[in-house]
Amino acid sequence: MKQHTNPAFAHFAAQLKKRRKMVGLSQEALALLADVDRTFVSQIERGIGNPSLLIMTRLAGALSVELHELLQPDEHANEKPDLYP
Repeated sequence: MKQHTNPAFAHFAAQLKKRRKMVGLSQEALALLADVDRTFVSQIERGIGNPSLLIMTRLAGALSVELHELLQPDEHANEKPDLYP
């Protein structure tokens, strides 16, 4: 499978992985909490999965964050990516 070239997908994938690791969850544990397949979590984090809005919302909820927190640029980043060219 090919990685997404859209920066918004890449940013979501990176933030998902970062938040998951911050709370100490495995991909499998996150998948169970969000009621999605573990392999799909892996695909999303690698930038090859295409999650629906519902799945993105479930993943955010499983991490106890709002979806927009996984979509917005980091506060401390010097350069904010152009997510929607």
